[in-house]
Amino acid sequence: MDTLGSRIKAARKAAGLTQQQVAEHFGISRVNVTQWESDTTRPDGYRLPDLAGLLGLEEAWLRDGAGPAPDLTAAPAGGPRPKVSIIPGSQLVSAQKMPVYAAAMGGEGHIIVSFDQIDEIKRPAELENVRGGYGLLIKGDSMVPALWEGDMALVNPHLPPARQRNVILYHTPPDGGEIEAIVKQLNGWTEREWHLQQWNPNREFKEFRQEWPVCHRVVGKYDGR
Repeated sequence: MDTLGSRIKAARKAAGLTQQQVAEHFGISRVNVTQWESDTTRPDGYRLPDLAGLLGLEEAWLRDGAGPAPDLTAAPAGGPRPKVSIIPGSQLVSAQKMPVYAAAMGGEGHIIVSFDQIDEIKRPAELENVRGGYGLLIKGDSMVPALWEGDMALVNPHLPPARQRNVILYHTPPDGGEIEAIVKQLNGWTEREWHLQQWNPNREFKEFRQEWPVCHRVVGKYDGR
């Protein structure tokens, strides 16, 4: 892997991504990605940080091969590995509490979230100083193995949308009512649509942003007890 193109190709395969998926991420033709990987052309420099993030790499290694090589073991068939951040108990550093909410199954795989607090837990490092951070008990199995039913998703409602991250999308909350939501991986977005993925069964699909305008980022989880 002495060239930029060979590193892109190896990392893409390890991430379980197709050339078409990389192209769609950047809004370009698949041929452009083919040319990158064959070293016919190079991606524009401003794209490299985003490309490195998409492939789960350090930008320096992708650009120049600098530093230790990442694990490029091929991902299993069916798409990229779910990216899950699991927070160990040793990182519970704050005596402050944060609320925990529950969900119930709704129609078409949606969940109904009631913001009636059912518990309080110590804040993990990721949410120690985050105003409005909360935990949500997962209902349903569409995100297995990233999130299992009974796991607690740790949510930062202030982070912007980010590709290849798990998110909770909400309908505009009605006054005094229950709130419909979906928990999915966010693969990308346009002005009109969210591009989403679930793992069980594995499928990619789109939802209109007008219908799901609120996006909260999942920053970690606690395994179900």
